[in-house]
Order: sequence, then structure tokens, then C-alpha cells
Amino acid sequence: MYIWEVDELKFQIGKIFQFHRLKGKLSQLQLGNEINLSSNQVGRIERAETNPTIESIVKFCNYFKIDILILFTKLTDIEYEKLQIEIIELQKEFKNHNRRKS
Repeated sequence: MYIWEVDELKFQIGKIFQFHRLKGKLSQLQLGNEINLSSNQVGRIERAETNPTIESIVKFCNYFKIDILILFTKLTDIEYEKLQIEIIELQKEFKNHNRRKS
């Protein structure tokens, strides 16, 4: 059993949320509208600045059809590093996609 630090868990949940949002090509505002959260709240969760509620976790997991256990399973250093790299790539794609729209 892994012994979590609260900040570490919030950070992992935030990164997983961010990854799935970017993978789904959604802005924080778009995701917030879909799951009935403000874009500011989505951003605070992604940056681990606030504790996501059980309700918001369930909404997120249901929206993206992911198993809630993924959020609470400790990522290895390699998995975390891979997630970070994928987030950076998705952020670049998302910014480029939005530039083309303007």
C-alpha cells in the first residue's frame, strides 16, 4: 500500500485531468461547461491548488469514461515522466490548433 501525501495526490489527479482534457482537445472552459464546473475551478484542480470534490472527480471520470481507480493508483516515476511529456506535446498541439482557428 502506498502512503500518500495530500499534495502529491492532488498533483497527480490534476495532471491526469489535464492530460485527458488536452487529449480530448478541450479548453478548461469547454470542459467546465461539459461537467458543470467553472473554468477557474478546472484550472485550480489541474494546478493542484484545490482539492477536487468527490462530485467533480466522478463527473470527470464519467465524462472521459475512465476508471476512477486510475486517479488513486500511484504513478511510477517513468509513468509520471511519460505523462508530463505527453501533456507538453498535447499543449503544443492545442495551441497550434487554436491559432489556426483565429
